[in-house]
Amino acid sequence: PLTTMANTIVENIQRIPPVTRFFTLASVMTCLAITSFDALPGLFCNYHTLSNDFAGIYKVYQKGNSFNTAKAIALQVINSYKFLTSTLIPSDVLSSQRWNALMDIYFFYTFSNHLEAYGGKFNGNFPDYLWYAITCGTMVNVFALFYNAFFDPMPIFPHDCLLACLTYTWSRANKNAKINLMGIVPIKAYYLPLGNILIKLILRGPSGLVDTIIGILSGYLYLCIQLNTLPVYNLLPDAYGKNTEQHTDARRVGILRYVDNGGSQYEYIGDSIYDKGYWKAPKFFYNLLGYPSKNSVRKTAFDSTPRNEESATTGYSWFGSGATAFRGKGHRLGS
Repeated sequence: PLTTMANTIVENIQRIPPVTRFFTLASVMTCLAITSFDALPGLFCNYHTLSNDFAGIYKVYQKGNSFNTAKAIALQVINSYKFLTSTLIPSDVLSSQRWNALMDIYFFYTFSNHLEAYGGKFNGNFPDYLWYAITCGTMVNVFALFYNAFFDPMPIFPHDCLLACLTYTWSRANKNAKINLMGIVPIKAYYLPLGNILIKLILRGPSGLVDTIIGILSGYLYLCIQLNTLPVYNLLPDAYGKNTEQHTDARRVGILRYVDNGGSQYEYIGDSIYDKGYWKAPKFFYNLLGYPSKNSVRKTAFDSTPRNEESATTGYSWFGSGATAFRGKGHRLGS
């Protein structure tokens, strides 16, 4: 029985999409290392740790020893792995309520899995989702350093920022999904980022608020890049499409989340202009991973040429030729 259970666990883990699987398992192991061996200094970095490191390099440089200076710089380059490990550390792993850290890891897994898996925004395309994770992970780290350097020295946790980024991206891709915020308040997924801001502000105060805002900002800029336009473009008049059709299909998307496209046209939230693109990973990234590059299509909201079923492989929509009504085609990657 124990062998069967172990095999079942391994099989379930193997079914998790690769990027989501890495972040989930790595976060669990990182938290264990911190709670068991006090490994936080070797895994976490922020503006203050980097400032101390560069101050140490400068002191070595002032002594005029070129070899020691080069060694200190090389050591700092090696320590850049902390930018990755910092995104694996939930803030609550350091608090007295560590179960909250497990909940954050679980929510990270849930939203990441919905985005990466077949049927999600990236529909199982490993390079595109990995590129998304790298891009957004880089942005949250840069914004965290910028905030600490120019505004406030309080700790910023990139894991919490990236979780907010994933949540925001998922909410944009599933705007009409019905969820229960904190298991109590029924809202549409479209409003989930606002709910997260309120919850983090209540639970963690200003630190949680800043983490969430940094994550949402990173997710927003990613969508602007996929659209290939300026961040303020979607705020212009007519940026949001109009929907005049009844939507009668509905499907489950996961625990406590129900997509309901029924109801009146006034209840349905249509795609914003910056929801209509798809950012395909660069060709060199596909070559580096040895992954076929024909499984997705790069497009922006300004693609005016309609695509057929063979070319519309991202599952998302594009502008028609002057039509006022908008409806996504719903094709899958690789179809």
